[in-house]
Amino acid sequence: MSFPAAPLSAGRRRPAAPRARAGAAALLAGLLALGLSTAHAAADGPSFDCKAARTKVEKAICADPALAALDRRIAAAYQKVMGALDADGKAALRADQRIFVEARDVQARTEDYDLKADLDGRARLLEGVETTPRAGFAGTWANVFGEVTVAPAPGGGFKVEISTVQPHPSYPVCQLEATGALSGAVLVVGGSEAERKENDGWTVRLTRTGALLAAELERPKQADFASPPFCGFRATIDGSFLPMAPAPGKRAR
Repeated sequence: MSFPAAPLSAGRRRPAAPRARAGAAALLAGLLALGLSTAHAAADGPSFDCKAARTKVEKAICADPALAALDRRIAAAYQKVMGALDADGKAALRADQRIFVEARDVQARTEDYDLKADLDGRARLLEGVETTPRAGFAGTWANVFGEVTVAPAPGGGFKVEISTVQPHPSYPVCQLEATGALSGAVLVVGGSEAERKENDGWTVRLTRTGALLAAELERPKQADFASPPFCGFRATIDGSFLPMAPAPGKRAR
């Protein structure tokens, strides 16, 4: 910032210019300090404007620096993954995040809900998404409902573990450990004769769509119940799963 020089005719009033400079410098320093303070406050807050907070969860996040930090982690990881996924992956992640937020707000109405643990789990999931393209089925895949793990089996084929839980209202689960065999572009899980008999003919179809793993329950032609034996009432495995990077120190399967 520059200041005009005092006229020569000012005589003994010439020192007024240094005082003006000092006052302006002090004002500028104050404005800078205020700006830094505001930026620091914004950095300590959540990813959204707390003035617009309406829900119980949003208000709780705004009131707790630890929760606000977790919210920022989720937002940062979400944006990073969104920037790396293809169109199908972006659509799946948006839907997954929407389900997470809806389930979070519903669960927050219960007395034993742990918001901090839920936010931490979501941050870890998003931060663990593998953003480099993955070929084939092997590896761990995850979404808001749970995980699918596919590993090559000795002698050929695959070993598949599926674990999902509906986030509300009664939290029904699906738990399946079975063999996987390729049938064209589809990995059929639980398709052996013994497994079909044990599971009343139900199987799971896994396919690859862009960066995602798509899972779909395959209902037998004649089924006595609406859900397979390995799933609770109204539980499902259907959905798109994101590729997860191997944990540090753990090799990819």
